[in-house]
Amino acid sequence: MREEQKEKLKKIIVDIEKDSSLPKMKEKELIHFLGIPKEEKKNFTALLEEMVEEGLLSFTGKEGQDPSRSAKAKKKGSSSKEMETLKFSSGAVEKRDTARFASDTRYESKNTVHAPSEKKDRSLKGVYSKAKKGFGFVSLSEKELDDIYIPKGLEGNAMDGDTVQILITREKQGDSSAEGKIVKVMKRAVTEVLGLVKERREGLFLYPDNVKLPSPFYIQPGKTGGALPGDKVMAKILSYGGVQKEERRGSRGHSPIPRGKKSPLLSYPVCGVTEVLGASTEPGVDVLSVIRAFSLPEDFPEEVKIEAESISQEVPESILNSKARRDFRALTTITIDGEDAKDLDDAISLEYFPEKKLYRLYVHIADVTEYVKEGSSLDLEALERGTSVYLTDRVIPMLPRELSNGICSLHEGVDRLTLSCIMDYNERGEQLSHEICPGIICSNKRMSYTGVTAVLEKESGTATLGAENSASVASLDTGKRNEETAEDYSSYLPFKDLLLHMRELSRLLRHKRVERGGLDFDFPESKIIFNEKGQIAEIRSVIREESHKIIEDFMLAANETVAEEYYWRDIPFLYRVHERPDFDKWQELSRILSNFSILLRAKDPDSIRPKALQGILETIKGKEEEMMLSNLILRSLKQAKYSVECGEHFGLASKYYTHFTSPIRRYPDLQIHRIIKENLFSQENEKRFAHYSRILPDVAMQSSLRERRADEAERDCMKLKKCQYMKNFLGESFPGTISGLTEYGIYVTLENGIEGMIPLRMLNDDYFVFIEKELIARGERSGKTFRIGDSMSVLVYAVDTLSRTIDFVPAPELPEE
Repeated sequence: MREEQKEKLKKIIVDIEKDSSLPKMKEKELIHFLGIPKEEKKNFTALLEEMVEEGLLSFTGKEGQDPSRSAKAKKKGSSSKEMETLKFSSGAVEKRDTARFASDTRYESKNTVHAPSEKKDRSLKGVYSKAKKGFGFVSLSEKELDDIYIPKGLEGNAMDGDTVQILITREKQGDSSAEGKIVKVMKRAVTEVLGLVKERREGLFLYPDNVKLPSPFYIQPGKTGGALPGDKVMAKILSYGGVQKEERRGSRGHSPIPRGKKSPLLSYPVCGVTEVLGASTEPGVDVLSVIRAFSLPEDFPEEVKIEAESISQEVPESILNSKARRDFRALTTITIDGEDAKDLDDAISLEYFPEKKLYRLYVHIADVTEYVKEGSSLDLEALERGTSVYLTDRVIPMLPRELSNGICSLHEGVDRLTLSCIMDYNERGEQLSHEICPGIICSNKRMSYTGVTAVLEKESGTATLGAENSASVASLDTGKRNEETAEDYSSYLPFKDLLLHMRELSRLLRHKRVERGGLDFDFPESKIIFNEKGQIAEIRSVIREESHKIIEDFMLAANETVAEEYYWRDIPFLYRVHERPDFDKWQELSRILSNFSILLRAKDPDSIRPKALQGILETIKGKEEEMMLSNLILRSLKQAKYSVECGEHFGLASKYYTHFTSPIRRYPDLQIHRIIKENLFSQENEKRFAHYSRILPDVAMQSSLRERRADEAERDCMKLKKCQYMKNFLGESFPGTISGLTEYGIYVTLENGIEGMIPLRMLNDDYFVFIEKELIARGERSGKTFRIGDSMSVLVYAVDTLSRTIDFVPAPELPEE
């Protein structure tokens, strides 16, 4: 049966199913109605099974039985050879269908009367993202900005990241998302799976580390690769589930399932082991498991390595002497990054003119496009990777290290090519003018966040950021090196005035942003300290320092300036958009905040303003519930993404925003650098406009998906390391703060930022019930309550590295002396 015949017959069957004037038909009635020949009934049954699997049919087969079940019963025992030789006669079905439907007036009236329902059930294509709870979303092309909600159970056998075809089952209504169901997988994103091998009665099974994948997979006998229970393995997916694939037999007509056993292929996807990573407890297997579970790339392809190695590590004299670039090497220029950073995307220069009270800010960004040409092996691999991934103990770069850590990185004391954004500001932080141009710089000093903060705190006389910074400030006085970083911060002192002016301008820009409603979250981050053996020595909570804010404010300013400039040029471009929250989430947030006597207006979607949330962040600053409520506000927001349309950035309260400042580690930045340089050096070119109009929607989609994958992998790796660390403290007690409450338990955050949960069932002294309206847990007998922000001591009760969870129980109270 040819593919076009199958699709035509499917459409006819769907039309019959939708026709309200026709009775609901069983399989036999449908065969008779369509005039299917007797010798073709088995193949027709297979077609119905496929349609049920795709979600195109919802009729019943035999009395009280699912059509797929009845079909399986009929089909059982048929070999793959038989299925292949059964074909539809092109004349038999097509002629009968044509004749029957041409003479059926009910079919004609259906087409006329039910046209609106046909429009409702429109088919769209997109990428499926599955949530841990089973539901998911399909991201459509850039012309359809809103994602489509896929309820749990309507995803078919689609997996996270698959390109799928969907049918809209409910159009968007007001602020409520449109809903759909997946009817066909167009392209598989996941072809391999990583997980833990376990043995069950039917054989060996693989339990994926990625919780978004179905679990478990059946490991086909003869394809175990020597894996044993307890091993972490990589496996190739042989079947994604679905009736036809599940029932498929081996190449010689033999079933791969041992005789007398119930076939797990009837309900599980199937895989074959390709690599045994080792026992799950072996060192190094943990992070490797995260890399493989998220299908992160490791080695670069050979052609990419060859191209990277061919690039000189020095800027050619011909470029240095070119008049096409501005020479900024006479300016005092610095970089501020983490102590261990090697891919330095950005450098800063600042001039202050006291007589004019004017700040001239130079944001110099590595000119990666000079070395990564469009369509080259380097470019295509960078697009495929989308972004660099920063795991706890390693970096998976977007570009080979010859570029990311070499010729593109803005190292101290060497000439480097840049794309620079020059901005003039007055004493109120208002931008007066700007210019974007290619440049050449030579960084005068490579600084760290810790060192810059130490200089600024010493000048302010407020070194209050903990032992690490106190030691840093002390090193300025003694001229000694910081013990942890072996860095001499006294070498920063010649740049003291420059840093102070940078702080002044940074605060002006931040004030302007907050004033217009930009959200300023100030979450502490967890930092893992490894010892010489690569083991976790400590996990500490690190706050965002003044030096971080300086770089952040300057990069935001450059991103906004570039976005507005190219918006008004009206040429194809990539933007960073952050849509308004859904109104139902806004209302839910308003309800929760009311429990803390905080008013958030939620009358209608038009009342959603970022300034309202910024006011709340200011209100709760320093309060016990600050961390929890800030997290709730953050979770109520949508995820930012890349787009060819310039929409608002809700979180920054910005009309124009893009990503310009990190082309070494983000592909969208690299892409817009290419557009900017073309626009600077050449006249408007309709052919290039058409080219970018064609490719940018796919670049936006790819970049958003790769960013999401990187974020999830980084979070997962951090959770894994936290679990491994806390396993060392089973049975020990720690002080903590209640950071969340649910119907299942009480979340407690320790001083080092590690969070765990006390299951309500583990509170043995009383029966505690979660009261959602008041956001408390109350004991029914004692009346004792637990509230967010309460301090409590907990004991580490259990740690599960596979599920990335830590369980606490209340620590026993010490007897009073």
